[in-house]
Amino acid sequence: MLSALRRMITGYAKNRPSPGEEDLGWLYPPSNTSDAAAWDDYWMAQVEHGLAPPLFDMLVHDRNLVAVMARHGMTRVLCAGNGISQEPRALAAAGFNVVALDLSPTAARLAQVWRLQPRELEHLLGPEPPCSGGSVEYVTGSILDSVLCPGPFDVIVERGTLQLFRPEERSVAVEALARRLGAEGIFLSHCHDRGWRPPAEPVHALEAVFRLSGWTIVRGSLEEKPAGRCAWLTMSTG
Repeated sequence: MLSALRRMITGYAKNRPSPGEEDLGWLYPPSNTSDAAAWDDYWMAQVEHGLAPPLFDMLVHDRNLVAVMARHGMTRVLCAGNGISQEPRALAAAGFNVVALDLSPTAARLAQVWRLQPRELEHLLGPEPPCSGGSVEYVTGSILDSVLCPGPFDVIVERGTLQLFRPEERSVAVEALARRLGAEGIFLSHCHDRGWRPPAEPVHALEAVFRLSGWTIVRGSLEEKPAGRCAWLTMSTG
């Protein structure tokens, strides 16, 4: 697996500018959320510069999600705009059936060739041992195309993806994913507010969209799922 990853990076590096010519633009996601080639370049650049899945999963902790799903008999998860995250594989190891949907074919390949270490799995799920019966499928395409991965899913997870859409497009993206969610499902949306500075309150970029659409909003940990569909909004800053 690691050798396959190295071959992908080596092939990409041949076309990269020399260090003296390069700026730090590679750090930032493409401005066009529908440009698959730009996202391919972005993910290869991240890995080439040593930014591997453990870094992108640093803020992912699914122990609470796993407990809620188990308690309510939920089995199907869609990880939307997954990138190179190992969250789909972790949730599959917890016994769930997971679909990872991303626009970038390169991201899907990088995610699959990464060798998920036990310590990484423990970070994502907690100390509980893996369960049998789970699965993960990688699908390449746009989250706006509801024909892909139509569901219904019990849980949809998006982390920092929908906030990259232009404000006027976010309601369309939320609705495209919502059409894939079951009647009692959980829409987990993790937003990273890079501009937050105290004493201001962090802003979840999608909260207004969910509220205008009449979603039940849950913040923090989800101890008891409300009836019907809910939007579980989590935040990070920095």
